[in-house]
Order: sequence, then structure tokens, then C-alpha cells
Amino acid sequence: MPAYRREILADEVHVHGEAAATGRLRVALLFPNDYAVGMANLALHGLHHLLSARPEVLCERAFYPGIPEDGRPRDGTLRSLEHDTALGAFDLIAITSSFELDWLNIPTALRDGGVAPLADERSADAPLIIIGGPAVTSNPEPLAPFADALFAGEVEPVLDALIDALLAEDLTEPAGRRAALERLAAIPGFYVPSVAREPPVERVALDDLNAASTTTAILTPRSEFPNTFLVETGRGCPRGCRFCLARRIYHPVRTRSAENILDSARLGLRFTDRIGLVGAAVADHPRIDAIAAEIVAMGGRVSTSSLRAEGVTPELTAALAAGGQRSITLAPETADAELARVIGKGMNYEAVRAAIATASEAGLTQVKLYFMVGIPGETDEAALQIADYVDRLECEFSSLRFTVAIGTLVPKPHTQLARVAVPDPGTVRRRLKKLRRALDSRTRVRVRISSARWGAVQAVLGRGGRELAPVIAAAAGGGPGDFARALQAEGLSLEDYLAEQTGPAPWEVVGECTLLGVDG
Repeated sequence: MPAYRREILADEVHVHGEAAATGRLRVALLFPNDYAVGMANLALHGLHHLLSARPEVLCERAFYPGIPEDGRPRDGTLRSLEHDTALGAFDLIAITSSFELDWLNIPTALRDGGVAPLADERSADAPLIIIGGPAVTSNPEPLAPFADALFAGEVEPVLDALIDALLAEDLTEPAGRRAALERLAAIPGFYVPSVAREPPVERVALDDLNAASTTTAILTPRSEFPNTFLVETGRGCPRGCRFCLARRIYHPVRTRSAENILDSARLGLRFTDRIGLVGAAVADHPRIDAIAAEIVAMGGRVSTSSLRAEGVTPELTAALAAGGQRSITLAPETADAELARVIGKGMNYEAVRAAIATASEAGLTQVKLYFMVGIPGETDEAALQIADYVDRLECEFSSLRFTVAIGTLVPKPHTQLARVAVPDPGTVRRRLKKLRRALDSRTRVRVRISSARWGAVQAVLGRGGRELAPVIAAAAGGGPGDFARALQAEGLSLEDYLAEQTGPAPWEVVGECTLLGVDG
């Protein structure tokens, strides 16, 4: 094994201990982004822990584009981190994806691992490939030609059934593979493109979050959140934002008990003093103030993901400050009242101002604000109101340091804005440049702006169907220009995907099966 891999493994701490496995079922858990991003992803940690808990399963991790100091594989073969094993040597490659743009890494990762990307090109002795995660639950169709099976929903309730189905068959024989896929097709949540079945393909949800631990399984200083023990506080969101996918695919809203969260934090504090509370609606947990205060009382430093302004209380910010956190993150999304109505965002200026004042009084010194452009009905003038909004906040809180992150609206399947027309990337890029100039000339804030062209690619991937599979394969590893050219080569138009959508959508019709249970 190369020295740098040994160093990475030496830096890792397995909080549940390292599993002893027989290796009857060899699973490569592939994350289609780099090591630092993957090790900050709770889905990867949860899957690794659950798979490794079965003694028959040997679970190893792989990342693409790579791991620190790795770059592209030395010999053209993507290998697992734990035992330096080529992907093609596993029985199953399980891929989890939270972000559509990561799909462009999947064909290259498989090819570099010695596995043909398209399912109908793979040999009988190739690993089975199952793809899941939030982005796949949202719309599995663009990835269907790459997968033997796809999964919609939360895997905890059916993971044992998945393992049992694969262990029951000889996956090295065509008849065994076919039988395994037929078994999978009968399990809720699994969509097997090659197996006909009666509708619906059911989205699976875990009824009781306390029944399954969703925390960091492996601590590392090389994560995007270095040596931070992440704890999930809940799933779903009670807010009414019309663009939010989490609100749809994690319906109904569920929270972990305070006792469960604190028990997880106690485990994490055995290995690190950094506890990160994660969820779509952390501030909506009914006991979030007490949870944060107790973690600090136990000697921890607590941090949270983005908060809604109304949930920022003196008790919560005092606990964050006492634990060493210095920043607060809020997402107003827009500064225009009419656009706020369009996206269903009720976070007005006064609420944001009050939240920042509370944070400042507690001793927090940094504020990060998220905005978006490209909202239906938006004009240049409406977008430029963001500069006025930020300028006003900076004047009121001159001692604080502000960071402003500006993205583009990406219409997500199943949301109320799923079918709306979105501006072309040229219009969005021009608007972003104007806004950046206004912020730079009037404020001292640090500005981060996402790519309009990548935003358009993400919109296409979210709205498309199987016709995008050859586009994904051709554009793999390239930029947005490569994606646009691959679209054109297939006779497809970027403009058609960005226009208002009519008729049945790919995510509504999965083969002949309706993907139900998402819109709840």
C-alpha cells in the first residue's frame, strides 16, 4: 500500500471500533467526490457503519477524484482506501450521491476502477452497482443506465433485506445476479431498471430516527469538518420554502430525541471536543437550546449548520459562543419582498437583523449569508437589492465580519418550483457580475459567487431522463462547456431544459412505475 494511504488511515479514528468481517459480501462504498468532501457526508458515515455492522460484509471506501496527495490513480485503477483493492474486485459497488454535479464523476470512477460504466456493457462477473442518496431519490432516471439498481429514500429500514438478498445468491453467475436483482426489486424503495414490476416504487422513510445512529463513524483531520463529530438532529423541514428538496424527500418531519442526540454527543466527546449538529432544520428542534448548552457543559465545542433567523435565541448563541463557535449562518435567499413570496421564504430583514444582534451580543463575530439569483420574475434591480440589504446590515453591525455566498436557483424535482422557467446562464452570469460589483464598491464583505453555467448543468441533470446518460458519460471529468457540447451531440438543447416544463416529468414516471410518497 502506498505510504500516503497508510498516513490517511493512521489519522482516522473509528468511533465504533473496526469491524471484523468474513468478506462473504465485499462492498465498495464509492463517494463520487474527493475524500475531504466525502468524509464530511453523514450518508457515507451512516452507510459505512451499517454495512460494517454485518459480520458477513467487508465494506471499504473509495473516492473520486481521489484522496489527499493521490490525484489520479498511479496505474489507471481506482482503488479502495482500506486495502488498495480495485473497484472491479468487489461484489457490490454502492454509490451515494447528494449532488447532481457529482454524477459526472461516476462514469470515470467506474471506468478507472475497471468496471464498464453502462449496465448493459458490463460482464457477468462485474460488481453489481446500486446508486442512492438524496439526488437519486429526487430523480433516478439519468443514472438508470449506469445502475443495476437505484434506491429511493432512507436505507436504514431495508438495509438488512438488501444484504440478505445479495448473500442469498451467487453473484458471479448470471442466474444468481438475475435472481438477486429480482429479490431487490421486491424490496420497498428499490428501482431495478431491468426488472418489470407493478407500481409504485415506494420511497422509504425511517419512522423512528432514534432507532438508527446517524453520526460520524470515522473521525479525521482531513475532512471538510476536521475532527468534528457530526450528529443528525432530525430529517425534514417544517418551513414552506417552495424551492427546498429536503422538505419533500424527507417528509414527514422527524426529530431525534434530545436524549438520543446527547448520547451520541457523549460518544463523540470520547474522541474529540468538536460536536457538529446537522439537519435541515436544526433550530426547529424543540430542545435545541438545552442540547447545545449540555454539550458545552460536557466540555464540547458545539457548532450548527445554517439556522433560520427565528430560531436564533440568546440561549443557543450563548452555547455556541461558549463552545468556541464564532460564526452564524443564515439564508435570507433574496432581499426583494415579492421574490421572497415567490420562493416561499419568510425570512425578512428585521428577523435577520434580530438574529445577528442576538449572535453579536453572545460574542459571535462572523456572519455568513446565503442568497440566490435567477428566481422567477427577478430583474437586475431586484437582484441588486441584495447589495442594499448587506450594506445596511454591515453599517448596523460594523464590528462583525460578513461573508456573502450567492448561488443560482436550481429548480428541484418534486418542489413547487420544479417546472418553472429559469434564466439562461448568460443572463444569470451578467446579473451576478453586476451584483458583485455593487457589493465590492459599497461593502467590505467577502463575496463568494457560484458558477451560473454549472447551475444550468445542475438544472438539466435534475430535470432530465435517461436520454442524459450518454451526455453524462461523454462530459465526465469535463466542464460546463463539455456538457453543453455533449448535449448538442445527442440532439438535445440546454434551452429546452431551462424553459418552463410541461407534460410528465422523468421523476414522476420511473419506467412504468410512478415514484410515489415524495410529495407527501
